[in-house]
Amino acid sequence: MQEMHNVAIFGAGGYAGLELVKLLAVHPGVRIACAASDARAGTAIDELTGARTGASFVTTKQALATEAEVALLATPAEAAAELAPQLIARGIRVIDLSNAHRADGKAVYGLASLFGGEVAGARLVANPGCYATCVITALAPVVRDALVEPAIAVAAGSGVTGAGRTADEAMSLGEMYGEVRAYKVLRHQHVPEIEMALGRVAPPAARPRVALTTHLLPVARGIFATVTARLRDGAAGEGATEALIARYRAAYAGDRSVVIAATAEGVSLRRVVGTNTCAIGVASEGTAGGFVVITAAIDNLLKGAAGQAVENLNLMLGLERMTGLAHLARHA
Repeated sequence: MQEMHNVAIFGAGGYAGLELVKLLAVHPGVRIACAASDARAGTAIDELTGARTGASFVTTKQALATEAEVALLATPAEAAAELAPQLIARGIRVIDLSNAHRADGKAVYGLASLFGGEVAGARLVANPGCYATCVITALAPVVRDALVEPAIAVAAGSGVTGAGRTADEAMSLGEMYGEVRAYKVLRHQHVPEIEMALGRVAPPAARPRVALTTHLLPVARGIFATVTARLRDGAAGEGATEALIARYRAAYAGDRSVVIAATAEGVSLRRVVGTNTCAIGVASEGTAGGFVVITAAIDNLLKGAAGQAVENLNLMLGLERMTGLAHLARHA
């Protein structure tokens, strides 16, 4: 019989927290010791998730007194910044899904596709942001070998769940239906995170600068990103697109969370929503200084949050990285 590891979930009543509950309720190596949500304390977990836990949400105070090997924080950043030191002091390892520790040199940046080897022994893992996961995964293979100029433009759209649970009427799907709008133009909080991670894989002289324009889409979940850059001489030439596709497939060979499409047009939200997959497609003009366009899509609540947190949890517990995620299938 496989050993079962106790885990605690904080912020379990939010969108990402509920996804964590659903994933870990059927995880073959994990037992949910507690799921904390002060707003939902006493409510049966199964009523909100459909998971068969037989348990109820507890308060944060009750969860802090629960024994667990790993705690997953799906809370706002301010709460995560307070909870993480308390949990670590008790010997509990922490995966923080907020942005409280992504710039913290004491935390391991948990983008498992690139930095998974650092996660296993970590006490504190900073789970990447959803936009950051999509954009970094899309760019890493060409940035690593300096195949594109360092000035890169990204246009990316997210479903309304990307903002978390909010009472803001403007963020409701009813208000967003038939609407698309840009937000946080040239000031999005994920840009430093994207540049930091890409800077770790890029040659020092070719560290990228990213202009990210984010959009709200009239859908519940999913992120679609279109990345535009210019080819350097080393990547130009006849058959450049095919060579780039081959490079991406080699870069992510054996990574079951990344799928490389045959064309840039072969990437869509419908193919990834409901999965823990990042889909990527590439197209290139093939000439030095010509454009390369990379499309990428993820489910913001799975690969962009809870699913990736489970990847990191598995690595911390010594389990195969995709344990408890293989059953996921796209919604349509």
